[in-house]
Amino acid sequence: MKNQLIPLLAALLAAPAIAGVVQTTGTGSATPGATHLTYAADFEANTGLDNPWSEGGLLFTHTGLANDNGGCGYAGEFCVDLAGGQLYSEAFSGNYFATAGSNAYLSIRSTGAALHGIEFAVDSGYASIYVMWQTWLNGALTGSGKASLGAAGVGDVLGLRDLAGFTEVRVFAFDSASDNSGYSVPAIDSVRAFTVPEPGSLALAAAGLGMAGLRRRRVV
Repeated sequence: MKNQLIPLLAALLAAPAIAGVVQTTGTGSATPGATHLTYAADFEANTGLDNPWSEGGLLFTHTGLANDNGGCGYAGEFCVDLAGGQLYSEAFSGNYFATAGSNAYLSIRSTGAALHGIEFAVDSGYASIYVMWQTWLNGALTGSGKASLGAAGVGDVLGLRDLAGFTEVRVFAFDSASDNSGYSVPAIDSVRAFTVPEPGSLALAAAGLGMAGLRRRRVV
C-alpha cells in the first residue's frame, strides 16, 4: 500500500507545476471552477487613450504607437471608415485597448496576487485574427501559444488558465498564423482575470487525507 500511495501523492503535489497554460476560447471558458476573485477592466473611462492604464487591479501597457494610440483606442473616434465599409469589432463595446508596430504587444499585468486565469475579447488590424500570446511569472516566461480567431471585425474571446499562476500576459496579432515576429496590430476589450487563493491547497489536502487513511489502516 505504501508503495502505491507515494506515487499518487507525488502526482497530486506536482500537478499545479506540470499542468502548464491551457488555452481556451469563449466567454467564461477560463473561469476557475474553484472559489476565486475576479478582476475586470473595460476601458470605458480611458477616453484619453492613456498608456499605461490601471483599472480593476490590472495594469495595461503597450509597445508600438505613441501613448495616444494613433487615435485608435476608442470605438467611435477616428478608427473605422464607416463610409468605406469598415465596421467596429462585434466583440468590443465602447473603449478598447490597442496598438500597432513592429513586434508591438499589449501587456496585462496583475497589480497584486498572481493570476490563475484570464479571458478577454480580442481583434486585429489585419483581415484575419492571428494571435500570439505569452504568459510571464515575475519576469520569467512560463508559456506561449497561438490562436486563429477568424475574421477581424467579428472578434472572439481568448482565455488562458494556469494553476501555477502568472503575473503578466502579452498579446500580439500578426498577419499570418506562422508568424512569430513582424508588424503586430492587437486590440483587446472586456478583460476578466481570476485569482484562486492558495491554488496548491487542494493537492495538500488530498495528500493529508491519503496519509490519514494510511495511518488508519496501520492501526487496524
